[in-house]
Amino acid sequence: MTTDQVGRRRRPATLADVAATAGVSASTASRALNGRGELSASTRAAVIEAAERLGFQPSPLARSLRTRRTTTVGYVVPDIASPFYAASLKGAQSVLESAGYRVMLMDSEQSVEGEVAALRTLVNHQVDGLLVATAGVGPAAFADVVDAETPCVFLDSVLDGAGAGTVTLENAAGIEMLVEHLRGHGHTRIALLAGPRQETSGSERLDAFVAAARPAPELIRTGPWTLDSGAEQTGALLALERPPTAIVASSAELALGCLAACRELGVRLPDELALVTFDDPYFGALLEPSLTAVGYDPAEVGRAAATLLVGAMEDEDAPRRDVRVPVTLIRRRSCGCEEER
Repeated sequence: MTTDQVGRRRRPATLADVAATAGVSASTASRALNGRGELSASTRAAVIEAAERLGFQPSPLARSLRTRRTTTVGYVVPDIASPFYAASLKGAQSVLESAGYRVMLMDSEQSVEGEVAALRTLVNHQVDGLLVATAGVGPAAFADVVDAETPCVFLDSVLDGAGAGTVTLENAAGIEMLVEHLRGHGHTRIALLAGPRQETSGSERLDAFVAAARPAPELIRTGPWTLDSGAEQTGALLALERPPTAIVASSAELALGCLAACRELGVRLPDELALVTFDDPYFGALLEPSLTAVGYDPAEVGRAAATLLVGAMEDEDAPRRDVRVPVTLIRRRSCGCEEER
């Protein structure tokens, strides 16, 4: 902020004011403040000192017009109410804000149409990059909306031929852990509450279960990642002439729906039915019975995705990378184990 001769506050300081105070040209002052160009240490220090003394604040709008960048990243998720996506957002935001980017969040509400609309909105806002947890949009539809030059990283999903990278979980390994753990308790008739096949996590967990458990077809029930779906599909499984003795839920929401159905039907866990789940919700240890689960750090998914995206935005030649976040088995009482300490 500049002042007049009696010290009264006047207009905000401009780049020209900084340049005049430092005794350099406006272009030299700009290069010094943006860390570009070959300048002497004394010149750079003089410009920075002048900017600090005048309280100079660069205009974000002017910078975006000059650099054609908005320092904004778009983030599309299927359901922001999901604990997984809320935690992954926090992880991503910590990395992006440290790198000087703001986050613009869009919820596709678990529909392809909603996802396309969200992507179109973000593209119209000229975001510098995208983080996308897809609800099932295909490569062709994605390419129709998002320019190939826009850096994009996919979370918990893979879109063939698109993006600067992906961050997914060790889906197959996690399902194999759960199936083998149930077998260790003597279960052979094991069912699966599966998520949507068109989503990477849904298809990978389903395929891993089929390979590991080799179930009868009636033991696989597919639906959206919701409590209602978990309850409905559990009811159908328990109504079979030969119901399963154990259920693997592909997500925490499906597991909670299963618990609700069992309570309504009077089925006691783990005495009459064992339940395990992919996803360890923060309240899993507080449920009755506590929930055996495959756990991971959802914030790490967001951090890893944001790190890949920043690299792609800052270096257009950065190589594509695909990251898998590890999972671990947490033993609790819903399958008959003692509480893990």
